[in-house]
Amino acid sequence: MSTSLQLQQWATEEFASAQLGNSLRTQRAIQMASAIAAHPAGQVTQVFLTSAERLGAFRFVESDKISTQLLADAAHCAAVRRCHGFSWVYVALDQSELRLTDTRDCKGLGDVGTFKDRAKGLQVLNALATSPSGVPLGLVGQLFWARTVGKKQSAQARRDKPPEQKETGLWMQVLKDSAERFEQQEPTCWPWYQLDRGADGWPVLWMGLGLRGLLTVRAAWDRRLWRHPEQEQDRLFGRVGAQEPVGSYVLSIPKGPNRCPRDTVVQVRAAQVELELRDHYQGVKHRMPIWAVLAQEEEEPPAGQKRIQWLLLTTYPVLTPQGAQQVLYAYSQRWKVEEFHRLWKSGACEVESTQLQSRKSIERWAVLLSSVAVRIQRLTMLSRQQPELPATVELEQGMIDAAMVATQQSKWKQGQVPPLGEVVQWIAQIGGYTGKSSGGPPGAVVLTRGLKRLELLAAYATQLHRRDS
Repeated sequence: MSTSLQLQQWATEEFASAQLGNSLRTQRAIQMASAIAAHPAGQVTQVFLTSAERLGAFRFVESDKISTQLLADAAHCAAVRRCHGFSWVYVALDQSELRLTDTRDCKGLGDVGTFKDRAKGLQVLNALATSPSGVPLGLVGQLFWARTVGKKQSAQARRDKPPEQKETGLWMQVLKDSAERFEQQEPTCWPWYQLDRGADGWPVLWMGLGLRGLLTVRAAWDRRLWRHPEQEQDRLFGRVGAQEPVGSYVLSIPKGPNRCPRDTVVQVRAAQVELELRDHYQGVKHRMPIWAVLAQEEEEPPAGQKRIQWLLLTTYPVLTPQGAQQVLYAYSQRWKVEEFHRLWKSGACEVESTQLQSRKSIERWAVLLSSVAVRIQRLTMLSRQQPELPATVELEQGMIDAAMVATQQSKWKQGQVPPLGEVVQWIAQIGGYTGKSSGGPPGAVVLTRGLKRLELLAAYATQLHRRDS
């Protein structure tokens, strides 16, 4: 499939370092990634138009000689290299599930969904790095697994397992792997990990003390605080809630599943505490100093919306009100990984629609689609936050010229480089964006639709130019 030079360059940057056994396999990965970026879709047959291209793609994802982990590692290292020049970046970790078709129960998938709504699929942990201004840089970690739901174990039985035998150990593995990539690829950049309540386990918190980077975890449990034997027992939420507010801040809440976009005011409290972390498996207690930041929405939220109430445990030293605000802003970047999941699973890339027949094939295909989803998300965010950037930062000149012609622009001439924000508006218009009546700035889905149409227009224009010359 013919793709633009810019997409080929992006795919080369993403996967050229993949050690897949020989250079032909690596080149195939690059070609497939650039083709998917030109025409994002969840099924191989929707991306590749000729029989030869489809055959090559199927052989790649179904090959037992290709390591999914090494393929993903190349993209993760490329994302870490994009962090060059930043003294720190945010890394949002989030667990999600892929619901996949498996009517014969033969693909090696696990259980997803609720007990009543049981389906087949895979669990996945993604670690998305964003710049200090919130622009996605790429996945720096990813882990798939199949969950088998059997007879429910007692709370005591779960506590008595070592962390490595629980899903808590998977969170720790992604943290460890991504921290090592930063140390090897960009040792001057400091990752600040943002984890939701699903990661609030004592092994994850305890790991934060020795982690290369900062850690923030939203508390799910009202933990005991460390005390001397003669002292009364104190609890986390009560201690922090009793503090005087350090300030009130405006928090911008983006659109999400069952969540309307809005700006709200949250009141913030902070305290340094010492947690009592109980390791039931080893039968020991750990004394852990950490900072706690409590953010509570001051006014009643709109009907049907949940009130913001976050208690954030962080290794970031909260010494000033500005420090508490920084912790709050950093955790809000975790919403970026939720947006990535939407684009990857059911938005632009539709990975859940794949019809591949084995777990290994699905994972290899999902890795390629992951990189494409982040690229689309990055382009969307850059156009909003840095619209004055030259469009050639993310787009090839041929694509810019094609968008200019397709939308009948008179202000600019072919060969000139308009601002990125303006060109993205043109591409979104090609995808069906109608301006303010669409409900806000161009989103990733309408932008993806415009990029697909524009790629075809640009390819057609190139063929005409070659024929005339």
